[in-house]
Amino acid sequence: MNGIVQDLKHLIAGEVSNASEILTEVSEDFGGIFQKSPQVVVTPQNANDIAQTVKYAAQKGLVVSSRAAGHSLGGQSLNQDGIVLNMRNLDKIRDIQKDQLWFKADAGTSWNQVIDACIPDGLVPPVLTNYFGVSVGGTHSAGGIGAASFRYGNQADNCLGVEVVTAEGEILWCSPEENSELFNHVLCGYGQFGIITQVQHKLKVYPSQTRTYLLFYDNLDALLDDKRVLVTEQRVDHLVSFPVPCLQGVSRTTGIMQPLIQWFYTLRITVEANSLEAIDDKEILAGLNFYRHIHTEDLGFAQFIEPMIQVDSQDIAHPWMDVFLPASSAKDYIETALKQLPSFLDISKAQMGCFCLVNRNNTMPMFRLPQEEELIIGFGIYPSIPKSQVQPILAELKKLSNLSLEMGGKRYLTCWIDFTIQQWQSQFGDYWPKVNQIKRKYDPKGIFNSGFFEYEQIAHPAIAPQKNQFVENVATKSAIAV
Repeated sequence: MNGIVQDLKHLIAGEVSNASEILTEVSEDFGGIFQKSPQVVVTPQNANDIAQTVKYAAQKGLVVSSRAAGHSLGGQSLNQDGIVLNMRNLDKIRDIQKDQLWFKADAGTSWNQVIDACIPDGLVPPVLTNYFGVSVGGTHSAGGIGAASFRYGNQADNCLGVEVVTAEGEILWCSPEENSELFNHVLCGYGQFGIITQVQHKLKVYPSQTRTYLLFYDNLDALLDDKRVLVTEQRVDHLVSFPVPCLQGVSRTTGIMQPLIQWFYTLRITVEANSLEAIDDKEILAGLNFYRHIHTEDLGFAQFIEPMIQVDSQDIAHPWMDVFLPASSAKDYIETALKQLPSFLDISKAQMGCFCLVNRNNTMPMFRLPQEEELIIGFGIYPSIPKSQVQPILAELKKLSNLSLEMGGKRYLTCWIDFTIQQWQSQFGDYWPKVNQIKRKYDPKGIFNSGFFEYEQIAHPAIAPQKNQFVENVATKSAIAV
């Protein structure tokens, strides 16, 4: 038996395993792009198990990563030759305070569990992501954005407190008033500064009814102008749009047949209300410049928030990419991206989305947005492809990632990321020295989630940084073939 397994079994109450099938289960994340294999998987029963594991790892020079649903997209929850903390058994909802409007839950609790527990009491978190199978701890570590984020910020902005295991193995409660520096950096910190074990999060009373309008646009300028109006005037409660390709024919001017594509855009906006009679359609749609009003749908709130998107993960890679752009740069970037995408993606199958954020509503320092403008346009590309196609597609997506940074944008770090050290500096801007300082302060031995962030210097030479390795079986063969 592995010596690490024996040691940890004497230290903690939870399960410890190095069985090959267990290691295989945690060697890949939802992104399906990278593969890493830890030495040991620990399934803790409580925060004390995590604290003991972290102390042991620090003594032995082992890296530690936490993982619940494993829905990271770029290897953020993977670990090479260290210890993975499988958080899925830490899935209890500890408290729901109806009057004070908050809940407290373990980090491995899914948002499905939270919704199921809160909806019967007429309560809901202010911001929900498009998929509820992800964990509470995971989205707080990343940010967590949804169609209501332009109003309420990301999910981490709605956090009231977190229990954190530090690199010294201490268990601390952190909030804006208590251990505030650690609070402000473990949120959206991707496990770099501590391990979140419990979360206290805001709730709101939801209205009983919703009305959703589907508006169709043939002009990107009109779409972006209308988004600015809707967000600035706070006419709606949820907002997201989707580019829609329409094949018009082919061109042979270059000697090679190329598709002629006209892009259209669907805008989905939703208003919440306690009665449908209280909603004034003319007031909501006044002055908007859509090409056609496609559909109006009235749903009860509980039915409205049910996710509509389901994604297959079996033998599929998800090289997803979200960029955050200043509103003034959004049109040029989106048009460039849409022009380039058909050259390397089947755009009839690749999902895309366009959403809005507002700077003043996003307060977490690790969640980076362009600071020059108040309105931020988010643009996402979400292909689901065979793993054999990963390498060439990543090469093209990297060009679009680089372009977003050059145009003053930022990346959403929960997605696939391939940054140089200069691009990490660009991502964080003037805050980059602070990020390095916080890492040295709270993780001086560099044991937490090594291999994702690339810092200015290695804090502990004995622990070498881990580079993400491409899946070797098909991705490397594809790269050679290309």
